Amino acid sequence: MELKGKEVTVVGLGRSGEAVASFLLSRGARVFITEIREKEEFPSLPPWLDEVESEFGGHTSRAIEGKDLIVMSPGVDPSHPLWVRARDRGIPVVGELEFASWWVKEPVIAVTGTNGKTTTVSLIGHILSSAGRKVFVGGNIGSPLTRYLMEGERADYLILEVSSFQLETASSFHPWAAVLLNIAPDHLDRHPDLSYYLEAKLRIFARQTPEDWAVLNFDDPLIRSASKGIRAKVLPFGVKERWPGGTFIEGDEVILPHEGKVSLRGWKLPGRHNRENLLAALTVASLCGVDGEEMASSITSFRGLPHRLELVATIRGVSFWNDSKATNVAAASEAILSFDRPILLILGGRNKGMDFRTLREAISRRVKAVVALGEAKDEIVQALDGSVPIKEVEDLEEGVRRAWEMAEEGDVVLLSPACSSFDMFRDYAHRGEVFREAVKALKGEVEDAA
Repeated sequence: MELKGKEVTVVGLGRSGEAVASFLLSRGARVFITEIREKEEFPSLPPWLDEVESEFGGHTSRAIEGKDLIVMSPGVDPSHPLWVRARDRGIPVVGELEFASWWVKEPVIAVTGTNGKTTTVSLIGHILSSAGRKVFVGGNIGSPLTRYLMEGERADYLILEVSSFQLETASSFHPWAAVLLNIAPDHLDRHPDLSYYLEAKLRIFARQTPEDWAVLNFDDPLIRSASKGIRAKVLPFGVKERWPGGTFIEGDEVILPHEGKVSLRGWKLPGRHNRENLLAALTVASLCGVDGEEMASSITSFRGLPHRLELVATIRGVSFWNDSKATNVAAASEAILSFDRPILLILGGRNKGMDFRTLREAISRRVKAVVALGEAKDEIVQALDGSVPIKEVEDLEEGVRRAWEMAEEGDVVLLSPACSSFDMFRDYAHRGEVFREAVKALKGEVEDAA
């Protein structure tokens, strides 16, 4: 698409919006910025902002009048009446992922799913780079794909985390290898229901051909059923069962399609969900020509990511784990079942349309008490009433102390909130940092008192 002289609106001035605008300006487009937040809410603004037209504090008809293209950041709801009106006028309305993909020539490895995307994408990148491949890791994490287009150095593979929000507005996005890790209720404050959410996720396969690859978790019945409509070559994987032609675990080895094997002896991340992430990553790496020994060596040095079942400290035999990235009930359930010790579980934040009653089964098997906080505190208490003792607190620091008071040697204090963080924190990482600091302060007090 020729951009020079085109009138283009960029919706949202977050990380992806800024990258899109910079790319458009470099190609000679005339850019208009529209942002729902006030300008004063930004800690810093791009130096070129004064050279373009913009509006802050809301989206008006200026954003669509006389425009040739509208590019939206992932956080913007495409069902907003203004963008519907733009489409009705014949103005293309696309997301950053779709827009950037128009200029991509390299093979794309795209990973989606409700949980585990960031770990899997990072692990694929780690394995491939350890094996000497040049990779770009980004998308919904780190650098937007548009930022890659602005850089000079090219990669052998582009490894992208892809969200349902990005896929909603993707029509020509075409990954060479697409991974679907799992499906569970999430973002139901934006998606009308689970079927709509699943449909958005399945768009990752829409443009694939029989020359491409679809790597699917066949332990998930929704994914297994949806695989029938995929045109790409399907490679299943599963931890629970061995699927024909797929990747599975046998003893302390991963068995790959075509008789490849990878030793698991160096794998350190806990939990069944992390084994699923590993199987997906190894399957993709095998497609890229990495052999079993190289894979085994690289996974030994993979330490996982912050705020994902991260051991923070052990205080008098009680271990404190930070799983702040668990922003839905499925992720929290997996975290709970990753331990075989009694758990003091810290839950709460802003609900994204979750039904907390679905946590009851996992809680009954592992959790001795729940600490509830945040906007969803009352919902959590109502949903779990009678199944487990519940302590309500006002903030995370108090939550850490109440959990410690109830804990005994050998117990686990687990922050796995099953909610978004935006009621009390900037994001999940900020929440995780506050948890770390609270545990650090507690440890200092306990040691000083000894």
